Amino acid sequence: MSELEEQYQKMIETLENTIKDKRKLNKAKRQLDDIVSIVVDDCSRILDKYDEKMQEIDAKNKANEIRIAALEERLREFEKIVELEDYDFFVTCPYCGFEIQTDYDDEIEEICCPQCNQIFDIDWDDEDSNDEDDEEDKNKD
Repeated sequence: MSELEEQYQKMIETLENTIKDKRKLNKAKRQLDDIVSIVVDDCSRILDKYDEKMQEIDAKNKANEIRIAALEERLREFEKIVELEDYDFFVTCPYCGFEIQTDYDDEIEEICCPQCNQIFDIDWDDEDSNDEDDEEDKNKD
């Protein structure tokens, strides 16, 4: 027997031992049963809400797992692209603005523009060239 049932039985016994008038005893038992029914109904509603929320959470978790799997796949594809040795880079000539397509080679420090034939430095680590460095290069020529 559960603890709740034991407590209920003790309450009934207390009522039976305390109230000798049968009508008053039955009325007290009905009132106790009504209170217990209300509590049980409330607990049932709470458990039903809990189950609904858990189902919602499970559904959202499944949707998130699908999204995460898709993102991981896209990340793997991106990593493959980045790892390719023949990945083309585009460098803009600081003198004439011509866009030059080249392969990555960290040993190359300078490049000659095929448009204006000016030689300029390439910094493979810095995508945004420093405007001051560009001015200095222009002033040297």
